[in-house]
Amino acid sequence: MSREFKLDVKDRKLLYELDRNARITLTALAKQAGVSKEVARYRLRMLEKAGLINTYFAIIDVALLGYTIRKAFIKLHNASESQEHELISWLVENKNVVWVASCDGQFDIAFGMRAKNLEKYTEQLMELDNKFGHLFLQREIAPIVRGQYFYRDYLIGKEAGTEREFAFGSVPRKVGLDGHDWRILVELGRDARISLAAMASKIALSPDAVGKRLRRLERAGIIQNYILVLNNNAIGQLHYKVLVRLRSVSQERYRSLLEFCRLHPNIFYIVRTFGVWEFEIDLEVSDVETFRKAMRELKGEFSDIISDYSYITIYRIHKYNFCPSMEAE
Repeated sequence: MSREFKLDVKDRKLLYELDRNARITLTALAKQAGVSKEVARYRLRMLEKAGLINTYFAIIDVALLGYTIRKAFIKLHNASESQEHELISWLVENKNVVWVASCDGQFDIAFGMRAKNLEKYTEQLMELDNKFGHLFLQREIAPIVRGQYFYRDYLIGKEAGTEREFAFGSVPRKVGLDGHDWRILVELGRDARISLAAMASKIALSPDAVGKRLRRLERAGIIQNYILVLNNNAIGQLHYKVLVRLRSVSQERYRSLLEFCRLHPNIFYIVRTFGVWEFEIDLEVSDVETFRKAMRELKGEFSDIISDYSYITIYRIHKYNFCPSMEAE
């Protein structure tokens, strides 16, 4: 087991700024964190070497690429460690899977899969079932209506309520993209901090041309922002995903729930969905008691609309990539 990494104030400031914009230049990152460029470079290298940063990725509104995302939550039955590893490897390598995580609690594995329509999704799910269905005790599908990200204000002890509410939707509406645009999205999916020069060498364009295309993708809302995925285990944190069942929710009360999540420093991601539950809340906390306090606040504030909830802990994220491949056939 790897040793827990102890973050100091400067480390936390670096992570906070990278979470605000993972493509921030080293010069700007150093300035925002209040350190020299050399110190910023060294500390960032140490954070990456320690495995604290899982990956940098671009938030891409997949609806503008013609896709929707449906998540699946699986409880395994008598699966050996090698069988579970084979399943995870298959999901990670699948060109339409955008997110894969290992969990503790009600489910063992969760993943998100993109598809152009319900028929395509069903075909992809059947392929999974034919290969691994004998390992499944339970499977729940949660189509994403809207996903929203918030800043990780807890990193710097800051009160929440910052301006970021980057989101992706569920109504497919294709924007005209050519092969170069798709290759830019694929490269950003692999590493959102990749330089323009490195991207240019991979897709046979000049850095200036790549930069212009990148800015156009941002203006079109296809790329919402660039953030990081933390390895919570490396810093002794816990990542909870709360699965919430709602009842009789007015628009006003739903907006209040969204505002509560936006203002809570430990909540960094929420999902509106439908099916077995209607809402998901992701929190990163330092300990179990902090999670319990957050849940007491949530239940106390919204006892009139929350009918039930359960939760899982995400202990490892294997893949987080909104554009894992070129446009599917």
